[in-house]
Amino acid sequence: MKKGEIKNKVGLGGLTALVVGGTIGSGIFALPATMTEGANPAGILLGWAIVALGMLALASVYRNLTLQQPEIDDGIYGWSKRMFGNVGGFIAAYGHGAGDAIGNASYLTVLFSAFGSFAIFKYFGNGTTWPAVIIASILLWVIVFLVLKGVHTETWLNNLTTIAKIIPITAFLVLAIFNFNPHIFMAHFASQNVFNVTIHHWSHISIFNQSKNVLLAAMWTLIGIESGTIFATRAKKLSDVAKATTIGALIVITLLVGTSILSLGLLSPKTISGLHAPSMAGLMEHMVGPWGSWLINICLIISVLGALIAWVNLSAEEVRLAGRGGSSSKWLNGLNKNEAPINSLFVTAGITQVLMIVAGAYSAGYEVLLKFSTSLSIVPYLMVSLYALKSVITGIGFGNQPLKQRITSGIWAVIAVCFTAFMVYGAGLKYLLLAAIVWMTGFPFYYKGKKERSEKWGKTELVAWIVIMVMAIVGIYSLITGAITFD
Repeated sequence: MKKGEIKNKVGLGGLTALVVGGTIGSGIFALPATMTEGANPAGILLGWAIVALGMLALASVYRNLTLQQPEIDDGIYGWSKRMFGNVGGFIAAYGHGAGDAIGNASYLTVLFSAFGSFAIFKYFGNGTTWPAVIIASILLWVIVFLVLKGVHTETWLNNLTTIAKIIPITAFLVLAIFNFNPHIFMAHFASQNVFNVTIHHWSHISIFNQSKNVLLAAMWTLIGIESGTIFATRAKKLSDVAKATTIGALIVITLLVGTSILSLGLLSPKTISGLHAPSMAGLMEHMVGPWGSWLINICLIISVLGALIAWVNLSAEEVRLAGRGGSSSKWLNGLNKNEAPINSLFVTAGITQVLMIVAGAYSAGYEVLLKFSTSLSIVPYLMVSLYALKSVITGIGFGNQPLKQRITSGIWAVIAVCFTAFMVYGAGLKYLLLAAIVWMTGFPFYYKGKKERSEKWGKTELVAWIVIMVMAIVGIYSLITGAITFD
């Protein structure tokens, strides 16, 4: 066996499990309330239709790029860099990693909200009370310490967290089918009156705008579809990566859509949106009594605690790619003696910590954090989709493949571009301005990388950073003046 060759390869089943496990997180437990926060059944169905088609298109883009350009072994970062140079690669790696770091803050919030549902931990409230923020922060840095020691999520822990997710989700789906009430589902089906649980006020929102409200929440629950491509070098066959991405996407979409749609036949959207997070627990209690709520909350706690090491490590690894690939300072690529990404880990853990404090100061709960996190992820998704379209047009990676294959890849690439562009539009200026603030925190690493490589600044990258800086300044000003609020 050649030096450096991986002995234990992963087959189709293992890769599919990676996609499903990497995508299904704590989001599904909070999904019912997240969906009904700004939409009724018709808007939710329309939103899911858009998301399902878009995510299948993205899965196809990842699959096709993996098969057609296997020389690019760093996924979203590598594809974005090929399309937009070092600026695009940096925004993809640093932005996506920072987005996942913010996602970790949302996980910690919903975790302590689950604790808060028990009387003994009631002072944790919805996960944004100061006791919750303080204990969550301690937990975060304990995990950072473990990762620095070279601790990874072991197989048995992965299995435990997977079981902790599958049992309550399966139980919920089965019970929801038997308890589904068509009259409740249809009572508010196409209503344009939506109750805002934050301000306790009814608002008139068109079905189209309701679907926009669904998009960001739905998008976050599907982030991770690209998990299979990350392990392409460990696959027994490269074709298995493509198959696992498609199969995993179909399984995940089925579970998520089933959970959110079936819940609409149990209680009214107004009632669901007001449930204590995670809302699946409240719906289970409605169907079977208090033990149902305990089951969901206990399984959520086990699932999140078990997976936090992997999530904290993943966000740091994504940021490290920018240093590894030459789009920022080599400092970000630093590893300690345990081969842990020590420098990028402190950067991403610091972002998570800051967002936990912001969540406590502004009482910004799970939904706000996940929308912020998603806004940082969809920009790299758009860049990858554009690169896939460019590859089709220019013929990169197609070689002697039949014209039919190129046309099919082009159709999926066009759908992915339209979907991700619409997602950026759906995020709105508010979250893009906040994203620009996060991107600017990475500018010193980008600048230092330029100096290390003795590179001159190009006009395009200068313009790109000036635009980002202006957006960040506007974002900070809007936060200070109250023009941007966390509602």
